[in-house]
Amino acid sequence: MFALGSTLRWTLGILVVPALVCALGCEYVAKRSPWSSADVRVSQVRYTMGTLMDITVYASSEPEGLRLIDGAFAIAERLNRELSTWIPDSPVSVFNRQRITTPLDVSADMHALVSASLRLSNDTDSAFSIAVRPLVDMWERAAKRGTLPSDKDISRVRKLVSPDALEVVAPDGVRKRFPDVMIETGGIGKGYAVDEALKFLRAQGVSAAFINFGRSSLGAIGAPPGEDGWVVDVALVEGKSDARISLRDETLSVSRARGNPFVVHGRSYAHIFDPETARPVSISRGAAVRGGSATEGEAYVKFLVIRGAPSVNIAKRWGGARWMVREGELLEASPDFKMSRVPAALE
Repeated sequence: MFALGSTLRWTLGILVVPALVCALGCEYVAKRSPWSSADVRVSQVRYTMGTLMDITVYASSEPEGLRLIDGAFAIAERLNRELSTWIPDSPVSVFNRQRITTPLDVSADMHALVSASLRLSNDTDSAFSIAVRPLVDMWERAAKRGTLPSDKDISRVRKLVSPDALEVVAPDGVRKRFPDVMIETGGIGKGYAVDEALKFLRAQGVSAAFINFGRSSLGAIGAPPGEDGWVVDVALVEGKSDARISLRDETLSVSRARGNPFVVHGRSYAHIFDPETARPVSISRGAAVRGGSATEGEAYVKFLVIRGAPSVNIAKRWGGARWMVREGELLEASPDFKMSRVPAALE
């Protein structure tokens, strides 16, 4: 069983942290029945994208399991080098420094992620924007000065983070519509990495695997031997489980509005921003989305944290995604959020 919570911002470096495997997964491991020699459980935790990535696979042997895990981690490490704004020579950082409005060639992953993000911006009525970097920078500068951004600054930045601020150009180009547009992949990059790692593991023939990336983006393949799924506790506030669900061949994204707060004039602001208003979320709210794509889930869960429960029309755009959102003591969820059966012994 895994309990989910907040995550950290992206940073540099890959670090193996074997001791933390227990911290993230021991309660779940203790509930598993012994496996046969054909179902060897192999787990590792490593540090990438500013947080911990915990991968578990069932394989024919420990060496085979480690090979599979190494391959999945290699994908996350590659994406960290390509998409991190903390690495000065990453394609994203280079793109952000180019103050031109002609198309720029970018990496295949960056092109795919920007393309998906522009579609997801429409799916979320612009609550999600990959071009949010100028907005984050503006508020972080304001926090350091101890002053709020001016109305003029707000107006200028709203234009830079709008859905029209970026355009993808075939075959591998991205164009800024304004010179100061910059992208921030921290709000969706972990989901994209989970999707790519799951794709790799499936291509390798893996039938049971689980990825817990920063306790905010998770993905499951199949289920452990003899189980219906991977059991997860969803906690939208610290110290309280809002739901216990069983994941099988799906993903889960979790976000909170009160993560990493900063203070201006004695008031706390969350590091989640509404591109439409160019202001931080000012209400304590947590949300979770489960569905087929972790990339999509990362965008949909931002909508829930920023705007609250979706309208019927917006929920329809999300297809099979199921959602849950907590605001104070009020908990709302789609009817089938907890549809998967959890073993009776764990209820």
